[in-house]
Amino acid sequence: MKTITIGARIKLIVESIISGKNVGSTATILYVDDQNNVYVEWYDGKLTSYPEKIFLTCFEPALS
Repeated sequence: MKTITIGARIKLIVESIISGKNVGSTATILYVDDQNNVYVEWYDGKLTSYPEKIFLTCFEPALS
């Protein structure tokens, strides 16, 4: 990903130890805090945060 847009649907493209989700899992970007952590809500309602640099390499926009 090149940019972070609040409310965007995203898809995990690499295996994530942070979330324990499978590649292809989808989430919605909720917000970015002042320490550049990106918070996402997964399809199952669980929340996870990622440092911005890791987030940008682990996700891509999800096509509807």
